[in-house]
Amino acid sequence: MFRPQIQRTRILFALAFVSLCLVYMVSNSKTYINNFNIHKKYLAVDIMVESINIIKKNKSISPSDIYKTGLIGDANSDITTIQYKDSLILQSKIATTNPNFSAFIIDLLEESNLEKGDSVAVSMTGSFPGANIAVLSACKALGLNPVIISSLGSSSWGANTINYSWLEIEKKLNDNDIFNYQSIGCSIGGENDLGDNLSDDGIELIEEIIAESDVLFINESNLDKNISKKINLFDEIMNYSAFINIGGNASSLGPGKGKSYIKGGIINPILKDDSSEIYFDNENSELFYKDFKKSISYYFLDKNIPVINIKNINSLLKDYGVEYLLDSDANKIKEGKLYYDIEKFNVKTVWFALIASVIMSLIIGLYSHYEIRKKMKEDEVDSII
Repeated sequence: MFRPQIQRTRILFALAFVSLCLVYMVSNSKTYINNFNIHKKYLAVDIMVESINIIKKNKSISPSDIYKTGLIGDANSDITTIQYKDSLILQSKIATTNPNFSAFIIDLLEESNLEKGDSVAVSMTGSFPGANIAVLSACKALGLNPVIISSLGSSSWGANTINYSWLEIEKKLNDNDIFNYQSIGCSIGGENDLGDNLSDDGIELIEEIIAESDVLFINESNLDKNISKKINLFDEIMNYSAFINIGGNASSLGPGKGKSYIKGGIINPILKDDSSEIYFDNENSELFYKDFKKSISYYFLDKNIPVINIKNINSLLKDYGVEYLLDSDANKIKEGKLYYDIEKFNVKTVWFALIASVIMSLIIGLYSHYEIRKKMKEDEVDSII
């Protein structure tokens, strides 16, 4: 019995199968929309990758250093200011060593309306060498001029290993022409920014490192004088468009426990007198705020200069919707929300599926029409005969 192609079971099954495949392809298609500043982020990431390659050369890598950067130090050492056992602290430090963190810093800097040629005051710490390098990489990518004062002591898993303190890392990157930014001053760090929680051996070691680095040693008789010394040193250089703080240095954020509860991210000068904008919810916020007003951060806020606080990294990344940076499996270089938005369906894929369906139907339909006409002619000839 004659049947055109369009009525044959195997053809109908084939049509259905191909159509299902096209529907599946369309339903799973995505459109990637690049962020407007993606090229600056790529540049910052490339700079940080180059920095890491220099740092990790000939350096033993800690088992905790998931990305094998050479930027994760020991749990404890002579220059360790606070010894942690909290895995979330380690997680936050690891996140800052991935070059994607420099792309995140680009967002913070641009959200603060910083432009090429602007100068920024920066407080760096030995506790977060990854964040330090991320900030320097972002500054270089955006053409900013960072003026840096550092503190050398480090909490667990920071720049606290022999020959790899922050000043030594900074010098190595400058010597290899990655950056031309060097700290103009350095304090001990730790409790009261004077190393009050370090051993005598630890303080002596830090003093030796600072002396060998040919950097101004900031070591006044008390915290208030250290803060004043750093502020005066910043003010001697130039006017600033922002103050960037990395970590929990007492001079930068104030004395006492309150600095542990200060929110990460951008602090707007307009909100400087609202403690709820400065601190996470805490019954002692008002008390903490009195200490904060003594800090370098508040000094800049009072001059109507925004503060970019790179601290409490886990909460900071979650607040900005890029918590995937905390997941080492998902944190692939130059991938993710930092670089592009993802929309459901891809227009090109939809058009391809539609055109493919139409062409497939037309081919089978036209060929079936041809078969029917041919069969009718054959039947006419047979009837005449």
